[in-house]
Amino acid sequence: MRAFLLFAFLLISFVGLGQSPTNTQPLQGGSRSCGTEAYMEQLKQQNPDFEQLQEKIKATVQLSLKQQGQKQHLRQLTEVVTIPVVFHVVYNTSSENISDEQILSQLQILNNDFRRLNADTVNTPSYFQPYAADTRVEFCLAAIDPNGDPTTGITRTQTSKTSFSYIKDEVKSDSEGGVDNWDPTQYLNVWICNISNNILGYATFPGAPANTDGVVIHYNAVGSPPANRYEWSYNLGRTATHEIGHWLGLNHIWGAGSTCNDSDEIEDTPNQLEESVDCPEGIVVSCDNEPYGNMYQNFMDYTNDACMNMFTQGQAAYINAVVNSSRNSVINSLACSGILRADFSTAVASDTLTIAGSTVVFADSSEGARPTAWLWEFEGGIPATSTEQNPKVTYPHPGEYNVKLTISNERMSSTELKEAYVQVTVKDLVIYPNPASDYITIEQPARIYVHHVQLVNSVGKVVLDAEVQDRVLQMDVHHLAAGIYFLRLTSTNGTSVKKVSVVK
Repeated sequence: MRAFLLFAFLLISFVGLGQSPTNTQPLQGGSRSCGTEAYMEQLKQQNPDFEQLQEKIKATVQLSLKQQGQKQHLRQLTEVVTIPVVFHVVYNTSSENISDEQILSQLQILNNDFRRLNADTVNTPSYFQPYAADTRVEFCLAAIDPNGDPTTGITRTQTSKTSFSYIKDEVKSDSEGGVDNWDPTQYLNVWICNISNNILGYATFPGAPANTDGVVIHYNAVGSPPANRYEWSYNLGRTATHEIGHWLGLNHIWGAGSTCNDSDEIEDTPNQLEESVDCPEGIVVSCDNEPYGNMYQNFMDYTNDACMNMFTQGQAAYINAVVNSSRNSVINSLACSGILRADFSTAVASDTLTIAGSTVVFADSSEGARPTAWLWEFEGGIPATSTEQNPKVTYPHPGEYNVKLTISNERMSSTELKEAYVQVTVKDLVIYPNPASDYITIEQPARIYVHHVQLVNSVGKVVLDAEVQDRVLQMDVHHLAAGIYFLRLTSTNGTSVKKVSVVK
């Protein structure tokens, strides 16, 4: 990760080198102002099913934590997960068009804070040190865009709007003067803009509508000095740490209101009456949380940037439960690596089971960087190979056939082989051999399901009875007397009777 960040800095920071220092004043006002709670309430009003989905997501997380135990769950997280980030800079004035250097500074802060590599861990009081944790989450600039083309992970959009409000949320829409988000299942979208009403930032919790998903940060709260040139209490990049904490499911440390009866749903954060402001000193007690009082050093409180320095083990466990459930697709994204990953399906899912003589349409569903060439290999198919992206193939004979796809561009290639992927059946129900001496084989075509078979002798007695589990059934008749028998087949097409002979 360190090597990647250094490379990214050298590659793209030249964009900011030509920018002159700005004297734009930071936000006016006192304590930290996070718009997430109000914003989420607004989303609930606009989307009737959203609150129910939120509760379902929370229940899934709590079940995971209960089953494994929070500390055990954290110990099992041996792998560090990496989340691809795209920063959307939406600016009206040149001072709002912050430098790449400032954004890279923010990325480094996120990685330090979430991995507990931040230099100010020394400021965590000794009595809270046992609770402090590495969340095992890192962040990288996206290397490819949603089309699979190379990107710096930073977009820049000039707008006629002088500011954006979380109430209208226009910054997330092209048509409203902002910029549409990239696929939120593959990227963490972070918008940087001038937010109105003294709001430092706001975020969506897991489960938010796809077109809203992401984090919004005020441009002068991004990164730290010297890249961030604003001298105020929120210039160390902790606004993004706080808001991405929300995006990963964490609530404010004091809960939802100024009461001791609510909770942030994390066991190892002390119950706290209300938000902390500025930089408290010593032990501040509320809600009978003696002997150590409020954990105002926590990233999910409201203190100044310089006073925040920790997530807890419980918060880390909660984050990872979210990452492995509702945010799972993002950690499996190829947007950081920029590699190719071949994959495919059939245009109609049921066409993997088809009738001899049918044509199957294949669909390239590869991920990652954009391929420029496709090579398909179709065992048993006509044609046997194809260089089309989405070819059509005819399978003349019954059988199970492999399909192989190799995609490539000028830099790399990737291959996916799916064995016995296409199952081709007979055109009509087949019973063989007839006459039979040892076994009778019943082979059924695709899209007809025979679920029950009886073999009846010439006087109407059932001599064999079988439930059908597979598309091909063998019935042992070697012990039966020679003669004429009748197969009674019950299928999705109804009941039919076929005459068979047993010989010796």
